This record gives sequence, C-alpha cells and structure tokens, in this order.
Amino acid sequence: MTLGVKRFRFRPPGLLVRVALALAAVGLPPVLIATAGLARISRDALYEQVLHTHIVAARSAADRAGALLTARDALVRGAAGSPELADAGSPEAQQFLARSLEQWTGLGVLAVAVVNPAGEEVVRAQVKGEGERVAAALRSGTGLAVFGTGAGDAGPPVLRFAAPLPQGAGSLVMVCDSATLGELVRPEELDKQAQLLIASRGGEVVAGSVASLAELPQELVKSALSGKISGAARYQMRGPMGAQTVLGAYFPVPDTDWVAISLQPTEIAEAVQARLRRQTAFGLGAAALLIAGLSALAWTTLVRPIRELAQAQRSLVDPMDSRGAAEGRGGDEISDLRRTFDLLRRSLTDRRALDNIFLGRYQVIEALGTGAMGTVFRGWDPRLQRPVALKTIKLAGALDAERRKELIATLTQEAVTVARLNHPNVVAVYDLEDAPETAFIAMELVDGMTLETLLGRRRKLTPGEVILLGAAVARGLAAAHAQDIVHRDVKPANVLLGTDGSIKVSDFGIAGFLAASAEEGETIFGTPGYLPPESLRGSAHGKPGDLFSLGVVLYTCLAGAMPFGGGDANDLLRATLFGPLRPLGRGVPPELETLIVALLEREVQLRPSSAGAVAAELDRMAAAGGLRWQLDPGAGDARSAGAEASKAQWVATSHLGRRGLDQA
Repeated sequence: MTLGVKRFRFRPPGLLVRVALALAAVGLPPVLIATAGLARISRDALYEQVLHTHIVAARSAADRAGALLTARDALVRGAAGSPELADAGSPEAQQFLARSLEQWTGLGVLAVAVVNPAGEEVVRAQVKGEGERVAAALRSGTGLAVFGTGAGDAGPPVLRFAAPLPQGAGSLVMVCDSATLGELVRPEELDKQAQLLIASRGGEVVAGSVASLAELPQELVKSALSGKISGAARYQMRGPMGAQTVLGAYFPVPDTDWVAISLQPTEIAEAVQARLRRQTAFGLGAAALLIAGLSALAWTTLVRPIRELAQAQRSLVDPMDSRGAAEGRGGDEISDLRRTFDLLRRSLTDRRALDNIFLGRYQVIEALGTGAMGTVFRGWDPRLQRPVALKTIKLAGALDAERRKELIATLTQEAVTVARLNHPNVVAVYDLEDAPETAFIAMELVDGMTLETLLGRRRKLTPGEVILLGAAVARGLAAAHAQDIVHRDVKPANVLLGTDGSIKVSDFGIAGFLAASAEEGETIFGTPGYLPPESLRGSAHGKPGDLFSLGVVLYTCLAGAMPFGGGDANDLLRATLFGPLRPLGRGVPPELETLIVALLEREVQLRPSSAGAVAAELDRMAAAGGLRWQLDPGAGDARSAGAEASKAQWVATSHLGRRGLDQA
C-alpha cells in the first residue's frame, strides 16, 4: 500500500438491503405518484373545486325551479281562458274550479279562485283545512308571489299564480304548496353540511333549511339579491362559534325575481383535504409495512440460510471466525460466500501440502485460521504425544532456486535460535520444513486467546493488567534481543494469552522472513500503527523498533485506541510520523504513563535502553502493587490463540525518505 490520496471504497449493501430496495422500487413508485398528485391539490385549489361544485348546484336548482314555475304558470293561464269562467258566479264556473282542483291536487295545488277587478273573491275551490294558508294569497294581484314567510304565519309558505280573465273580468288565482320547491334544494351531490336555498329579491326565503337570510353571510346575500347574473366567492361571517369562512355561489331563477344560493363552511373542504392526506399517509404506511413484511420473509427464506451457509463454510476453515460470519461481516452475504469459498480452497490446498510434508510425523486435525500470511492448523505429534500448531508461511513473489534456498536458510537459522530460547514468554518452535511455495513451522499450541481478541471484547484493560502484560511481553522481547532476534511485528494479534495464565509472544523471525521474500526496493512490510517512525523513514527496524511497537500495544490496552489516531492505513502512517500523542486520561499511574510515553518517542535515542530495562521497571511496579495476572477462563476458546495470530495483516508500504518528510 503506497501512501497517497485517500480513496473512497464502496461497500456493496447486504442481500437483505438489496431485496428491500428491489421491493421498494416496485411498490413505492405508484404510491409516490399518487401522493405527488394529491400533494398538488392545495387548499386554494380545493376551494376552487368546491366553489365550482356550488356553482353547478345553484344553477341546477335555479333551472329546475324555473321549469317548475313555468309549468304552474302555464297551467293557470290555460285555465283562465276556459269558457266556463265567462260567468264566474254560475254553477258551471264552480264545477270547473272544483274539477280543476281535483285534477291539480297531485301537483301541490291547494286552492283555485276567481276574483273580480276590485280584488273581491267571487268563487273559490280549495283543499279542506287549508283556508288559513291560502287566505292572504287569494287577494287580488297578478304574477308570481310567495306568502306565509313571516314569523306569525302558520305552516310552510305557499305560492300564488294569477292570470287575467278575458274582457277584464278579473283574475284566476291558483295557490300551490311550496313543498315541491323544497325537494329541489336537497341535491345529493352536496355535502350534508352544505346549504341550498331559493330566496326572493324581496328578502324572503322561498325554500331551504334556513328560516331567514340573516343567518347567511350578508356579503353573499347582498351580492345574490343585487340582480347580478351569477357569482361565487369566499365570504366571511360570524356565527355561534366565532368568525368563519364560507364558500358560496348564487344563480338567478329564470323569469322570476328569485335566486338560488348554495354555500358551505370551508372547514368541510379542509376536512376533505385532511382526509386525503390521511389516506395518502395510510397508503405509504401500508406500502412500507408490505415491504417490511416481504423483507422479513426474504430474511427468513433467503438471507438467513445464505448467512448460515457462509458461517458453516467459514467454520470449516476458521472456527474462531464463525461468529464474524454469523454477524454478517462486511454486510454483503454474496461476497462473504465468495471469500469463504476462497479461504476453503486455500485451506484445503495448504492441508494437502501439510499431509505430504509431515506425513509420518504430524497429524493434521483441523484448521484454526486462514489469513493473507498463510493458514494455522491444529496438529498432533504422534512421536512425542503432544498437540502442536502447524503454521504455513507463503513465500512472496516468484523466487529462483538460489534465492529460495537463502531465504529458507535464514528462516531455519532464526527458527533454531528461537527454539533455543526456551523462555516462558516466547512461543516454543519445534520444527521447520519447506515445500515449493510454502514454509511450514510446527510450534507450541497455546490454549487461550490472543490479546487482540481480549481487546475486541473488553476494549480496555486495567492499569494493573497492562503492567503485568507489558512486563511479560518485555521479558520475551529481552530474551529474543539477547540472541539478536528482532520481532519486527509486535502487536496484540501476536501476544497469546493462555488459560493457564501464561503470556507468550509468537512469530519471532517470521516478519523478517516475509519481508526478505518480497521484491527488493523501497518497500517495507509491517502493520500500520505499530511500525516505528525510523522504519517509515527508511532505516532498519531494530530492537528499539520493537520497543516502540510495545509502547503502542500498552497504550492501546489502556486507552482503547491507537496513540496517534488516524483512520485508514495512510492516516495511521502519517500520524505515526507527525501526529500528536493523545493523552492517556485519568486513572493511569504517572510512572506507567511516563514509561509508555518514553516508549513512543519518535527519536530512537530517547526510548528506554533495552527491553530488559522496560521489563525490570514494570516488574517493580507489579511488585509494589502486589499484582497478579489471571485470564478470565470463560473469556477465551482453547482453539483461538494460535489461529488469530495468523491473521496479522501486513501491508507493503513505500517508506517516506527525507524528501517525503519535507513534503508531508
């Protein structure tokens, strides 16, 4: 990995997210289109629509009322020309009126009478019991008139129609019930709270549910009775509940001085708009619930089985990583399946190689872990009757026979040196073999976990635990340094914590071997964040570099974060060279903090003189505090310690020389 511009890496969404997105793409567009259409129905637009409805209602009521009045007027005018009425007092005239009333009763006619030119009643025929209602209407007069709209009048109002008799003999007067008009002002197309009525220009209510025009907005009444052709608008009125806005329209009744008025409060239109919004929200909610239900079904029938398959495959390769697979590491089940297939293939390849190399000496039992550096297996040494960890180490690049021979010789020499250490804080090395593309190491199998696993579960350790842990690691490094062995990759993944209370450092010599097997050039290998500054500047990684890495480990155990911050690998490398050291915070003993800060010095000469000196100082702190190391037996897994160490991910990095420093 070369230092450069930070790049964004797209992480594909998980299978469940993809299913949910697909369902949303299918189900939501129709609902959203409908929602967008309803959203365009603003309150003003809704008002205009309601006003249009009232215009239609008023005009329809006016036309129907005009048709009814025209029919009644034609009826009385036709009867006025009858010869029987030439002599109004004759028996023939009386019989004619009675016969006509009998025929017209179904049309709502209440009475028929002849009055002389002086307005005096000559003869009358009427429905029984309606004398009081028709008395006023039978007075002399011509044309259409409405009677009985006053507060003292008994019963519903009546309509009077009058037509002149031939030769000026008087008038024929017909009185009709207004109930037929009442049917015209109850249209089904209007809301129940809407009002439709017919009024005369004199201010009387001819038909409708209101008793007086005073109950209506006076601006609407004034406009309706002004003689204008028609109109519609919003009007203000004050009622029992306070001021309110009313939507109203009016239209004149043809050939009369009447007008039809239609109106309703705006609250009704607003209620319609609110109902539309609720229905829209319900539709969106129903679509979301449907998508959630189908996603849950997809999870049960598709995604979870795929994750379980990936977990089962990963457990075959790396039993300690099955939990990560179960939790959907990476969030992409398809990619996880692809990775596990690749790991399985590599693991089987390594296992076949081991079977060939160690046949007759070591028995391969199971795979413990697979990473970029190789694979770790649990094995058994039948000759010495003991368990072993079998680690494969892949050789980088294409190597010629001479170069390969040199590298294997180097690794063998370091393995022999480490095997001679026989130190309680160093993982013992038992054997070494090589194959065409892989080197194999048989080493001590530690039952427990790595420090990396412990930090992943607890994030931080107590200062006392850090003192004991640091002392053990420093003792292991001191023993190796005494034999001129530099670890070059001290980090939590290479610190093994046994269930028996042991603390051991693993993978001595492997770091140098892997770096030596790579192509030559200005490339260094290591774990970002743990590489010492001198390595990044192009100098060799010596014993002081191991002390710097130890300081990073101890700091991380105390703070739960890297000492110099940083996000990705590039940021960590820059922060190691130029970033400020974050304070450790409260609760850390000053002498422990002073030691860690000294280990993290960027200048080699400012760090402690040796790993032995660091171990002695930490042992002194432990003795003063009466500290004792104990690993929680329930926190580990007997198969994990050797496995996770194999996952130490080295990266190739172009070191920053003096020019790079000046430009950084």
